[in-house]
Amino acid sequence: MKELKKQWKNGEFLSCYLFYGSETYLIKNYEKALMDAILSSGSEMMNHDIFEEKRASADAIMDAADTLPFLNEKRLITIKNSGFFQKGNAKEEGEKLLDYFSNLPESVCILFIEEKVEKNSRLYKAVTKNGEAVEFKTPTEKELTAWLKKECAKNGVSIENSVIQFFLQTVESDMENIIRELQKLISYKGNQGSIEIEDVKEVTTPSLEAKVFDLVRAVAEEKPAKAISIYRNLLLLKESPYMVLSLITRQFRMIFTSSLLFEDGLSYVEIGQKLEIRDFAVKEYVRQAKRFSKEEWKMALEDCLKTDLDIKTGRAAEEGAVELLIMKYSSKALRTSG
Repeated sequence: MKELKKQWKNGEFLSCYLFYGSETYLIKNYEKALMDAILSSGSEMMNHDIFEEKRASADAIMDAADTLPFLNEKRLITIKNSGFFQKGNAKEEGEKLLDYFSNLPESVCILFIEEKVEKNSRLYKAVTKNGEAVEFKTPTEKELTAWLKKECAKNGVSIENSVIQFFLQTVESDMENIIRELQKLISYKGNQGSIEIEDVKEVTTPSLEAKVFDLVRAVAEEKPAKAISIYRNLLLLKESPYMVLSLITRQFRMIFTSSLLFEDGLSYVEIGQKLEIRDFAVKEYVRQAKRFSKEEWKMALEDCLKTDLDIKTGRAAEEGAVELLIMKYSSKALRTSG
């Protein structure tokens, strides 16, 4: 990806690009870099067309592409969330561009921004043939650690790996949130000293997933009082019991799956890549998995699904059903009797 910015800086542009993936911060960053490289100051209004979702029709895009740029070398056409690269009516609309893509005017650059794509679609193949498709994923824990240390150093503070791990475990995982929370920490330290775990606890906003992570850890460690306390605090914060149940179910599944993959010989990094979770989470899940037998984890997942069904069918109230589930799996006596 870094090569793209170098190419653009040198005035080297392909006829089309496709940016896709879950990491919106990085996509926005590269979208802006492309805009700044193609569009001279003051020419944006005359040379930039944006089509979003249903407004993105093949005819409208071709008409814009055939329009010559005004006092600028190129026009930029940005198409967002068109659905052209997934099954459905929008995909058929997008395929009207196939022939056009083989003979795009040199005066235009087309940028598609999509959350999801089908790599076997004809339009995807056309983009990769005539331009470049780039997937933007959340950086790995190793990449984030290096980046966070660099950002802290630029602002006159330091941070240890263990603190970075705690920080990443605490905040929301998307880059926009990570950057926002890091800026809060740097401002709090006043450009001096070292960021400590206590600073992270004091300044940052813990994500719901991080709180449920702590809840599940308390369950696995058979600490019912702590688990219930975390759960009730979440309710006081107006979190939905059903959402908490969904996250508990997800984490139970991750614990069970991580342990199976670890037994198969995969490393923490490989498991993290396969499940799209951080390395530290994998380590914690593998550690937690040892607390219960495989049969107990299977039973826990089955009980999560049963609780979900009981809530949906009205056989149980959300708040109480989730609390009973937490009590059962944080207490060995209740777990083995049920």
